[in-house]
Amino acid sequence: MKEEIDELKEDRVAFIAGEVGGVVLELIYNGIEINRDNIVGFLEGKRKAVGNTIHKGLLRDAAEMVRKGQ
Repeated sequence: MKEEIDELKEDRVAFIAGEVGGVVLELIYNGIEINRDNIVGFLEGKRKAVGNTIHKGLLRDAAEMVRKGQ
């Protein structure tokens, strides 16, 4: 059971890292300054655009982590 929980946490962290990395690449591609506010803004924009509730939650969590600098 603990192994399953650890695996879920690892998957969650990997997904959030992928989302943040994707936003950074999108900012670079569009010539937009890479800073905390822009990363959070893009994550929140993506959260509003996706339909999947779980994906929305992970994007919300990612934006909150970036916002707080965690």
